[in-house]
Amino acid sequence: MKKAGMIRIRPDLARGVATSAVRMMARNITIATTSMNLNGQFNNFIAARGVVPLYISISQRLPFFDNTLDIVHSMHVLSNWIPTTLLHFMMFDIYRVPRPGGLFWLDHFFCLTVQMEEVYQPLIESVGFKKAKWVVGRKLDRGLERGEMYLSALLEKPLKQLLGLLYIEEFSNIHYSWAKV
Repeated sequence: MKKAGMIRIRPDLARGVATSAVRMMARNITIATTSMNLNGQFNNFIAARGVVPLYISISQRLPFFDNTLDIVHSMHVLSNWIPTTLLHFMMFDIYRVPRPGGLFWLDHFFCLTVQMEEVYQPLIESVGFKKAKWVVGRKLDRGLERGEMYLSALLEKPLKQLLGLLYIEEFSNIHYSWAKV
């Protein structure tokens, strides 16, 4: 886990008015946040609060370079309402942007109990994150009989990718010095 003050930039994939992003901004963390503009001016309100709003849909790639972010946060957006293929695409895109050792905080992912065991847990595990924290609980706001559950997880991008990047960099330097001769 990171020491206090180690996180510098974080995208926030959420709905609402960026309350989490504003709290992080108070700790000198640069936040870029999304919102579902459901016939409301949420992004305008987010910008008025001093946070950078992102105008992207769930089917677009995140507008960040590979291996550059400290943490990606998603709350109430990634859930079972997204088609499984699109969710898998999103998870790989989310995996792309944190630096090795960076975190993905998946907060309040909800689905049916059966879906969690058969679809979503294997899907999330297939992406390559290490589980730092994995908490599952019942979702009771629409009734116990619906069999819904929440997942909140803190997932870490492994450091093993760094070794691959160093190898490529070393190979590029060798190739470059050979080409200079």
